[in-house]
Amino acid sequence: MHIHPPHKVGSNIQDHFVHFLMLFLAVLFGALAENYRENYIERNKEHEYLSSLIYDLRQDTSRLNTCIESRIEKNTNAKKLISLLSQPVISNTKDIYYLTRLMTRVEAFEGVDGTFNQLRSGGFSLIEDKKIITEVNEYLHIRKTIYDYNTTEENILLQLRNSVSQVVKAEIFSQMLNSEINKNYKYYIKPLEKDEELFSYDKTKINNLVYWISSDNGNQTLNKNQMLLLKNKAIELIKLIESETN
Repeated sequence: MHIHPPHKVGSNIQDHFVHFLMLFLAVLFGALAENYRENYIERNKEHEYLSSLIYDLRQDTSRLNTCIESRIEKNTNAKKLISLLSQPVISNTKDIYYLTRLMTRVEAFEGVDGTFNQLRSGGFSLIEDKKIITEVNEYLHIRKTIYDYNTTEENILLQLRNSVSQVVKAEIFSQMLNSEINKNYKYYIKPLEKDEELFSYDKTKINNLVYWISSDNGNQTLNKNQMLLLKNKAIELIKLIESETN
């Protein structure tokens, strides 16, 4: 008769414990590895967002420089034009034509939205530094103010262009702009070589034109100041992001 060895209860419990421990450690290390993988992916994604954001901010800064310079020049032109139109006897009409033609143009700022749209669509949750998020939101708020000024600017320009049409001769005005022939001139607008008669010297129409030039000049100044503020904010934000990612 075969005799079974005596059953060892302690050994059986020990085997179960070792099996449980190995299973627990396998699950734990698997969870840790998955968490590390997800965290690694998120940090890489965050770095991609921030690098892309720096690129967009630099693009915005370049566009802002162009728009700010344009508004500084337009403010100067507006003052010259108002002075010419406010003379008791209007002369030097070739400058009036040229400056008036320039006043109808505008360099409207439109920011780059690629990365900002991605951040709005869930990308903000990947940014660990809350200060960056706060600064981005402040940047977008200032940019929204500029867009509002742009809308006001367009409305003023509609009135300005209408008042211009009451004072200048349309034929001469239209001949000054030619994108094919006047490539060496700003906005393809060529100054007149000699004085030309205005369409009207009526004081009411002249006064209306001066009013809308002044209105445009005021809005341009406000917009320019906001653009300078946005440009400085962009520079500060770039420095902040670079300090956090380097």
